[in-house]
Amino acid sequence: MREGVVMIENYEKNLENWLNQLKWKENPFTLKIDPSLFVGYEDQLKKLISHIREGHKVALVTGSTGSGKTTLLKLMETDLDRDYDVLYISKPPRKEDLKDIFLSKYKIPFLQRLFGVKVGLHDLHVHLNKKLGQKKLLMLLDETHEADIEVLKWLRTISDQVDNMQIVLAGLSTVEDMLRNNLETLRSRIMTHIELINLKREDSRELISKRIKSVGGEDTAPFTEKCVNEIYGLTGGFPREILKICNKLVQKAIEENKLEIDSVNLYLKSESSTEEQEKEEPKESVEIMLKKDFMNDLSYKQRKIIHLLDENKELFPSDIAEKLGFDKYKSKQHAVRSVNNILKRLSKMGYVDRKPMGKGFVYFLNIKTKNLLIKS
Repeated sequence: MREGVVMIENYEKNLENWLNQLKWKENPFTLKIDPSLFVGYEDQLKKLISHIREGHKVALVTGSTGSGKTTLLKLMETDLDRDYDVLYISKPPRKEDLKDIFLSKYKIPFLQRLFGVKVGLHDLHVHLNKKLGQKKLLMLLDETHEADIEVLKWLRTISDQVDNMQIVLAGLSTVEDMLRNNLETLRSRIMTHIELINLKREDSRELISKRIKSVGGEDTAPFTEKCVNEIYGLTGGFPREILKICNKLVQKAIEENKLEIDSVNLYLKSESSTEEQEKEEPKESVEIMLKKDFMNDLSYKQRKIIHLLDENKELFPSDIAEKLGFDKYKSKQHAVRSVNNILKRLSKMGYVDRKPMGKGFVYFLNIKTKNLLIKS
C-alpha cells in the first residue's frame, strides 16, 4: 500500500515540477470541450451564422467522430446575442421526454399549473409561440444520428408551427442517409448543410498553440515545429486526434523529464485513426512512411476496406459492413455507422471517391490509389 502511495506522490511531484518549468497551470490537452478554444472552419462557421441570421428553419452539420461538431454547437450556444434563446441538447431525447425538454425552459405559468392546465405535444407549439413572443429559439441537437425517427418527425412538426424556432442538427454523415430513407419531409427543409472535414495544417498548429496559451504557456512549446508538422501528418487534422496525441506526448515527456518534444516518433506508436490497432514503432517520419507504402499508415479496417473496394470496384457502405461482418458491433446500424466514418476519413485522405446511386452513395478507389496499390 505504502509503495503505491509513494509512486503516486512521486508522479505528482514530477508533474508539478514539469508544469512549473513550462509555466503551465495544467495539461491543456484533456478532451474538454471549450468553445473559446475553437479554431479553424472559418467558412463553415460563417455559413452557419448566416443561415441563423437569415432565419432559415433547419441546418445540418455533419462530420466524423472528433471533427469538432459539438464544439461548434457549444460555440453557438455561448456566443449568439440575446435575441436568441439557445437550447442545446447533447443527446436526442426519447419521444416521451421531448415535451419536457421544452417545458423545463418555457414553464407553464403557476396559475395555469394550479388549475391543472397541461401542455401536450399536439399543443406545444401554441405554448411556445406565446412564451417566445419576439424572441428566437435556436435548438441545437447533437448526435442526431442516434435519434429516433419519431422524435425527428415531431421536431420537424414543432419547428413548422413555432414561428421563431430554428433547428441545427449535428451528427455523423449517416444522418444524410437516415433522413433520405426515412424522413424526406425533414431533409427537404434543410437549407444549409455544413460538413466538418478536418483542420488545415495552419489551423492544427493554432489549435495546439491556443490550448497551450490558455494554460499560461508560450506558442507551441514544448513541441517543435517539426513535431507539430508530424502531428498534423499523423492525425490528418482531426481535432480530437490532435488532442489525444498531444496528451500522450506530454505524458511521455513528463515521465522522461524532457522539456522539448521534437518528434512524434520518439514517443508514440503510429495511430492514424481512432481504431484501436497497435502497430510497430515507426522509425521514419510520417511523410516518408506515406511515400514509401501508404498502406502502412492505415489501420486494419482502413486497409480491409481498401482491399474490398479494389476487389469490388464500387460498394455501398452497408455492403462493406456486411462483408466485414457485424459480429463485433451492437447492430447492423452501428456497423454501417463505423464504416461510414472510415470511408469519410479515407475520402478526405484522398484514397476513395463516392458518387450518388439511388438513395445513397457508392464508394470506389480513385486512380491515384489504384496506382499506389500497384506500386506497393
